[in-house]
Amino acid sequence: MGERAKRPTELKDLALPLPRNEKGGILITEDELKVAWEFFDTNGKGKLTMSEIKKRLQTFYKDITTREVKFLLNNQPEITFDELFALLKDNQLTNFDPVKEAFKVYDPNNTGFVDMDIVKIFFKELGYGDISDEDAKIILETADGDKDQRIGLDDFRMMVPFGQPHDPSASSTD
Repeated sequence: MGERAKRPTELKDLALPLPRNEKGGILITEDELKVAWEFFDTNGKGKLTMSEIKKRLQTFYKDITTREVKFLLNNQPEITFDELFALLKDNQLTNFDPVKEAFKVYDPNNTGFVDMDIVKIFFKELGYGDISDEDAKIILETADGDKDQRIGLDDFRMMVPFGQPHDPSASSTD
């Protein structure tokens, strides 16, 4: 019997060399976190409550519980950007790829590719309105770095401003 062909997601299961902080965890820069913060802090007040975070996360994670959000906030009722950065900057997450985890939300059927119907749902639920088939096609063409008419993990990785792999063998010649 021949070996079955591997799905794109199986090929991507190898650990990527992500930048690390001083404790060996994933490096989270202030600039990267600001991008995420701005997504959640829609009114610009500089502080997020559990209910605000839960509301935004429910777009992507329908079944997220208040208990899980409370855990994310280190059991605080609200959090500021500085508090969140202090909480995350010294993390010790070693076996975690944040981009791959985010990609899973857009690939709920584990096909290895973004489901454009999910993208349409997210846009609508986030208040950006309906996306036409033509708009979806433009998003796909823009994000499809390898031009295979699909958005795979590598294409997705190029769209997000965080969790980018680095080549540990590359050295600077300064």
